[in-house]
Amino acid sequence: MNSQQYQQEIWNMRVAVKVELQKSNIPPMYLMIYRQHYLLFYYQQIYDHFDSFSPQVNKINQISFLYKDVLLPYQIPFGLLVDLYKSDDTFIPIELQLIYQKEAHFLDLEDEIRNQIKFNLKQACFGRYNHEGYGTPLKNLTQYMSISDEKQALKQIKSFENKEDLYKYYKKIFESPKTGRIQLPIRIYFKKGGHLQTIIELKDQQLTIGQALRTKLQGGTFIFNGLNLNMNIPAQDFYDQLYSIDGFCYFVCE
Repeated sequence: MNSQQYQQEIWNMRVAVKVELQKSNIPPMYLMIYRQHYLLFYYQQIYDHFDSFSPQVNKINQISFLYKDVLLPYQIPFGLLVDLYKSDDTFIPIELQLIYQKEAHFLDLEDEIRNQIKFNLKQACFGRYNHEGYGTPLKNLTQYMSISDEKQALKQIKSFENKEDLYKYYKKIFESPKTGRIQLPIRIYFKKGGHLQTIIELKDQQLTIGQALRTKLQGGTFIFNGLNLNMNIPAQDFYDQLYSIDGFCYFVCE
């Protein structure tokens, strides 16, 4: 299996989830969530389910989720949250509590989804290209992408349909840097709390992901996409294919 096939397998993976409205007798909702997706992608679907039983006076942008009393962020891949917090049987649906909190800042759900993806993509571009000047990341996200391209890509990200076109979209953004300097943007989340956002320069194509991560952290074990990380995978594979939908490579450190 090559790295692009591996990426497709990763993007196809989903997690079973059970959602219950806190302090309510409304039947729970069961759904499958892609590990790569943000919880934000499912707000409308979940809201509509509970609203169909009893009209909710609360708004979509007041939705929040608890897992074992932990308030979950909505703008990072859901699979990362699973790797951070879940320790139960893999085959039992993850139970989330739906609560309504103070209204969040966003007004339009589609705009918020697009804004969160673009915000993270810009940070990932800065990580890849910051040695080439401030303008390059913005150019890659704007000059090469028409509004219709962006809308089509967002639709494909939400559905994971027509993946070949989606790969082309990312290839346009993450073109090889002209200087030859290869920088991998990563986010490491710690089970004890907190996270690290950084870049790793890949000066040697033979560098493994284990060697690359040890330039930032000594010791500890890493989880990638629900499994203990194979530290012998070439780091270049993560740069070329194994990034998330927002351009970062995510790891959990135990």
